[in-house]
Amino acid sequence: MDRIPMEKIVFGKTDAFKELSTFGQEYFVDSFVNNPKYHIDEFLSGGRYYICGKKGTGKSAFLKYLECSFANDKENLVFSIRFKSDIDQVDKDDFEEIAVKNENQEDERIETRSIVDQASYVLVWKTFLINQIITRADAGEYRVFRPDDNYKTLISLLKCIYGEIKTPGIVMPKIKRGSVELTAAFASTLSAALKLELDFDSKKKRINYGKISKKVYQLFSQLQFDHSPVYILIDELELSVRNKHQYEKDVALVRDLILAIDDINCMCSEKCQNIHIIASIRSEVLNSVRSAGFELTKPIEDCGVEINWFQKGGSYYDNPLLKIIENKIRVSEKMNGCIPTGDVWEKYFDKTINGVETRRFILNNSLYRPRDVIRMMLSIQDQTKEAIKFTQVSFDRAQQEYSTRLWSELTDELRLSYSAEEVEVIFILLNRIALPFTYTSLQGRINELRKIYPNVGKFFDREPLINVLNKLYNLGVIGNSGERMNFVFLERPALDPLENMVVHTPLRNYFSVR
Repeated sequence: MDRIPMEKIVFGKTDAFKELSTFGQEYFVDSFVNNPKYHIDEFLSGGRYYICGKKGTGKSAFLKYLECSFANDKENLVFSIRFKSDIDQVDKDDFEEIAVKNENQEDERIETRSIVDQASYVLVWKTFLINQIITRADAGEYRVFRPDDNYKTLISLLKCIYGEIKTPGIVMPKIKRGSVELTAAFASTLSAALKLELDFDSKKKRINYGKISKKVYQLFSQLQFDHSPVYILIDELELSVRNKHQYEKDVALVRDLILAIDDINCMCSEKCQNIHIIASIRSEVLNSVRSAGFELTKPIEDCGVEINWFQKGGSYYDNPLLKIIENKIRVSEKMNGCIPTGDVWEKYFDKTINGVETRRFILNNSLYRPRDVIRMMLSIQDQTKEAIKFTQVSFDRAQQEYSTRLWSELTDELRLSYSAEEVEVIFILLNRIALPFTYTSLQGRINELRKIYPNVGKFFDREPLINVLNKLYNLGVIGNSGERMNFVFLERPALDPLENMVVHTPLRNYFSVR
């Protein structure tokens, strides 16, 4: 068979978790593109452990690729934690309860001031992660640490905090008024010296959570590593859009989780413990944490990478985003019993689309993110039917669907800053707009629209236009036109509001621009 049918090509999913679970590890790993900016070897060796980037840039895919790589060795203890999915609202409230009511919440590594009632979650996160390592190691019969006296004491303290855990999972501490309440059985497992050190209240059977959790970390740092490496992969570090209070709490939770990961990784490296925690963090989340007044530059710069797919210099033919399409097609050929094609562009695509070389057209119609490229190809594939190539016709038919799906995702991002009603005002502003437009022309357009739509006037009376434009620029919705285009995905730092502006190409169908 020389060519596989268009419908047999597997372009995967826009979500890495769904792609891996749907098509399996072999497809996922074989079609993965190792972007040189990943520094993948340093993640595999433990030198780096933060994956940063905007939404849709492939952070989760990179994390899942690492997970697959680590899991190939059955000696490794490998597990993932999804902040958004696994740490639900009840768990977050428990974290706040502990941090706020804990009497001894100072941590030498950070300032004691915080966003929420001067609460510090660093120690809470450390204890949480240590418990995850210990319980999962015991459940899977991994030999991570030698079972010496420190290990046995640590086990006893963790049981005091979390209770008896029969199966590994996300479990929160059992805390009341900032203290751990022990049953008589648990209290009997602690030595008299340890009770004295922890100020154990023998009448109320209580130990202050701060003291017991600090002792947990101290004991953990003294454990003797055995032979089973541990890899924890943390994803979905996102911020709530439910309300401002929860958003601020999430900022504090994410900030302190980043610090806790750095602390544990550094300590494990110093103590020669083969334990690694790797986290993917959205750039927008980092920016929110930094704008709240907390500096994370050092750990992120020293031990992280910023994923960006824009290519400076060289031929656009070599852009890694295009390699994603090539890999998907070749793996699909292999799955269907064909020899992988050398030049997939010659075999499966028209040479030009709307007068533009096909590969350049694809890049021009993306936000330079893997998610856009996959979404585009899935939309085009829906329009191929019986075609033997991805043609001009199939590209044209897919543009409206692709444009709509892209705006739907960007709407979710706008909801981090604006209500649904306010996002609708932004749509009204851009709908049927003439390109290019200027700051002055937009002000005139707002004055006309406010006569028809009362919400337009209400919104822009309280929200400066420049704030909206900067937000749209940072999301890739708009940019500056001209000889030297200015868009965020071209790694340009800021919009120039005094120059002509345009809606980005793939969104023009959705807004029916003029």
